[in-house]
Amino acid sequence: MSGPPLVRPARADETNAVAAVLSDAFVDEDGLNYWLRQGAAKQSARRRFFNAAVRDAIHPERRLWVAEAAGEMQAAAIWLEPGAKPFDHTPLQQLMMLPLMFRIAGAHGMERGRVLGGKLSSYHPQAPHAHLVFLGVSPRAQGRGVGSALLKATLEPCDAQGRIAYLETSTPRNVALYQRHGFVVTGEFELPGLHFWTMTRPPRA
Repeated sequence: MSGPPLVRPARADETNAVAAVLSDAFVDEDGLNYWLRQGAAKQSARRRFFNAAVRDAIHPERRLWVAEAAGEMQAAAIWLEPGAKPFDHTPLQQLMMLPLMFRIAGAHGMERGRVLGGKLSSYHPQAPHAHLVFLGVSPRAQGRGVGSALLKATLEPCDAQGRIAYLETSTPRNVALYQRHGFVVTGEFELPGLHFWTMTRPPRA
């Protein structure tokens, strides 16, 4: 990478590219492996999941960011504004999501996802907070500081507005990365074959 990446809000016409970056970045992430389909369906399940997650992020209470270098999108992040929830749909919209969820997770995976979602919800801070739902770097750009640059830039609005930042991770090496950016571990929990850390960061002056 010849210079620092450009971090900017994603455009509405970039949803497919953002979904592709996140799908590649999270292909071996334990939290998604826990409930999404595996085997031959693994890649397509992740891509369909992130297609839906990125479309869901095109919303006034959500923030979709990308980092690019040399004209190539290399990383992406999805943030939720205080009070917002991912896939916070009406009952009718939730019903319409069921075929997709069954396709990417199956009945067993959907139940695992429900349990995991309930556990994660219970660890959120009580105070209003911005939630980093996903931050992923394309495998070919990992190890170059792209993720750190994206994280640093997207934390700036939290600091400017005096907001707590919150995230969850099931990747051990990411704990140290987030700690370098001011996050502290505020909770841990386990499910069969899965360990999660929840982390909170107070705003910096």
